[in-house]
Amino acid sequence: MSKNKHEEKLFHLLQDIYFDNIDTAKADEASEAMHNDVRWVHNQVWEHDAHKSNIRDAFNGRKEVREFLHKRIIEMQIEGIIHKVENVVSDGKLGAFKANVIGTDKSKKPFFGLVEIKDDKIIYYRVLPLE
Repeated sequence: MSKNKHEEKLFHLLQDIYFDNIDTAKADEASEAMHNDVRWVHNQVWEHDAHKSNIRDAFNGRKEVREFLHKRIIEMQIEGIIHKVENVVSDGKLGAFKANVIGTDKSKKPFFGLVEIKDDKIIYYRVLPLE
């Protein structure tokens, strides 16, 4: 199944701008996928340290997301995890995706996300683990 232009754009925002920059410790660049007024809600997928999947982090605005990522990226680098998007669906305004967090031992933790797009950026981001 080929992706439509909206799905290609969403995949690019998620994988190329957001997750690839998180995985290479570039919080400022990663946050550029988000709209200035983003509502960002995230349940932990890869449990480590004191971060459990039942804990929800929620932020309003790209600045808050960027500050959170600056702190959390250090821990993700220590864990050695990366993020890979498998599938996306989008109509240009709403979208969903399935992805995996992958550990250094190649183990995978699947998660899914719901997004809303405005001005070619993610204005709503919600992630939940699948397990």
